[in-house]
Amino acid sequence: MHDKDLKRDEKGVEGLPVRLIVVLVVGVIALSAMVAAVNSFKPQRTMTAAVTEVSSKDGNLLQVSNSGEGQVTKTWTCYVNVTDDRGDPVSGASVIVYGLGGAGSGVTSTKGSAYISKTNDIRLNPNQNIGYMTLEVNAPGFYQYKNENALAVIRVN
Repeated sequence: MHDKDLKRDEKGVEGLPVRLIVVLVVGVIALSAMVAAVNSFKPQRTMTAAVTEVSSKDGNLLQVSNSGEGQVTKTWTCYVNVTDDRGDPVSGASVIVYGLGGAGSGVTSTKGSAYISKTNDIRLNPNQNIGYMTLEVNAPGFYQYKNENALAVIRVN
């Protein structure tokens, strides 16, 4: 007789299917959101950069003329070329060159080249005949590029 009462009583199973359906729907929505988020992430690529011209001379060498051994200051400009891992130019990259008390920045063109013209003076201290400047490049979708010896500054007599 007890079994017949359970078969007629619909209260025990009334809310269970609805709750299972709600949990299932919420789970499917959460899973689809996670899959969409994972698919939207693009892996970052690598890039490379080089100082190609300094103060109107090819290469990454800045010569500071000084016959004495005192402190020297020098105003400078440079071109930096930025390419991706396939050799294609990277446009819109932020380029910063700094060190030895000097700094300058620019943004690459569609050809991947940045001209840095508004710079601070570089200083070589007494008894310092060589120094290096750091190049940092940042662009969306790429790993940061950094070269701590990108531009060499040499005192010549």
